[in-house]
Amino acid sequence: MLIGIFFSILFASCDTNKVITGRYRSNFAQLVFFKTNIVLKSDSTFHYQLSGDLENTELEGIYKTHKDKLYLRFYKLKDEPADAIKIVGKDTIVDFEKLYNTHPYELKRENEIEYHLKFKILKNKLQSYRIDNNKLVKRIKTYSSRKYILFWKKNHSKKYFLKRVEV
Repeated sequence: MLIGIFFSILFASCDTNKVITGRYRSNFAQLVFFKTNIVLKSDSTFHYQLSGDLENTELEGIYKTHKDKLYLRFYKLKDEPADAIKIVGKDTIVDFEKLYNTHPYELKRENEIEYHLKFKILKNKLQSYRIDNNKLVKRIKTYSSRKYILFWKKNHSKKYFLKRVEV
């Protein structure tokens, strides 16, 4: 009986068939302006969008999972512009949206997987890792409508994650 309970707990905790496809959106805007959207498709491709305050970065790529981690690898390398110049007849048209649609993320390697961004998978949420030191981001500072408590400025931080909004 005790052995049966042990194996049922072991198999329940080894959920390798997690369904992570769907649209994820940040639970609040970072620095009041920036929102992140990620669409994970069933063919292991994704669409990544970071937008806010005159900036809009949209990138495509492939994703892989390993245990409780999600790895995103963009098709473009760091600071590599897309096909920015279109030639139409004798005129040259520069598509500035594509020209500046680059990313600053270094290509990293972990568990034999190359990636640009990494997230921790939690049920219907994705928690991001910092780019500079690879530590998990749990809370970030945000602005509050209540700026002061008596005479002291209020430092406000919230739990930050991307929540699944569509399957």
